[in-house]
Amino acid sequence: MKSSEIKKRIIGSLDKEPDNEQSAADMQEVLAWDFSEGFEERVLAGLSNEGSEVKHEYEFNHNLNLVFYRVALTAAAAIIFLMLSIFLKEGSLSFDSLLGMSDGYSESIVCLLTGN
Repeated sequence: MKSSEIKKRIIGSLDKEPDNEQSAADMQEVLAWDFSEGFEERVLAGLSNEGSEVKHEYEFNHNLNLVFYRVALTAAAAIIFLMLSIFLKEGSLSFDSLLGMSDGYSESIVCLLTGN
């Protein structure tokens, strides 16, 4: 179909009362494509290629490793900063200071747990 015919049909479709049956037939004629022999088989063979699945799995694992390392390094840095802030606040790095408890808190927890 020539571009002038397509242009004429587009302008004709702008009428106030279009003929739906004629418009549907025109659209099917415009959208009709003639593919070569074996086109469908070649497309399906390309989509079902197992090599592409392996490639996609490799890319997924590679991207997952990159994201994991970025998150893991950020989390490790946050833990180090937290430990440094606790050390600076408490003056020493002990188990109680890591849990954020002072001596009074630890004694009350021991009393609650033992019932004494």
